[in-house]
Amino acid sequence: MKYLIIGAALILSATQLKSQEKVKTDSLYVEGVCEMCQQRIQKHAYGKGVKFAEWNLTNSYLTVAYNTEKTTMDDISKRVAKAGHTTSKHPHDKKGYENLPNCCKYESVEKH
Repeated sequence: MKYLIIGAALILSATQLKSQEKVKTDSLYVEGVCEMCQQRIQKHAYGKGVKFAEWNLTNSYLTVAYNTEKTTMDDISKRVAKAGHTTSKHPHDKKGYENLPNCCKYESVEKH
């Protein structure tokens, strides 16, 4: 019985270590100017495999934690760019940018 409990504990801890290896945290520069941009960027960063997404208005970096078996930073960047926000990996989608509210058009508006 003792060996069964020890064996189960070893298997459980190995499983936890393996699942932690799949989750990666990374950052990406994303153009934006306000809290509305922040909400939109974070919303579009989330998708399959994304566990956490937070865009910092002060430094314009999006930090994400994601499962590397389900998504990539490139996929996350593409989703944000499609929503109209240029990233350090992809230019914004023209239609997505045109659909942004005027106060969020970062090419012509200062941060606020």
